[in-house]
Amino acid sequence: MKLSTILAASAVLVAAPLLANEEADDQAKARKNFQNADADSDGKLTRAEFRNFINANAEDGLGRAGMVRRYGAYGTAFERVDKNEDGVVTARELAAARRN
Repeated sequence: MKLSTILAASAVLVAAPLLANEEADDQAKARKNFQNADADSDGKLTRAEFRNFINANAEDGLGRAGMVRRYGAYGTAFERVDKNEDGVVTARELAAARRN
């Protein structure tokens, strides 16, 4: 086996737990931002609460929140996440959007 292949495989093995930890940290930050943005603690984000959620995520460098904030695309992002079109975004809808 070539040394470069061994080194590449080693790098993947070392990086995988670090990436998993980073992803878990990002998810924890996003959950905290959701809770903070959910002003009435009903487990749903209105458009105004969603904007606060996006801004908090942008500050933390999470996902595409920085791009949404930079372009002022809050409404477009909200509509893409609010799949059942009930005018609020739930944690479940956010999780589904993140997987896509």
